[in-house]
Amino acid sequence: MRIHLTERHLVPSLLTFMREHAHVTAGRIGPQEIEVSQLGSQHAAGRRVELDLMLRTWRASHATAETRILD
Repeated sequence: MRIHLTERHLVPSLLTFMREHAHVTAGRIGPQEIEVSQLGSQHAAGRRVELDLMLRTWRASHATAETRILD
């Protein structure tokens, strides 16, 4: 799934956060977008919920950050 950030300078921080999870691979695909893949047998809706929870956790320490999951 792709994630768009409103603040370009926070992309490296989000990438680092995502890569800390053993079941996640993440890479930058644009100035303000990253691509995230979650490994495992969970269905698509479950992966989406898990990704949303990870983003909420990351945003808790980045008060000005806004993210959007792109389908």
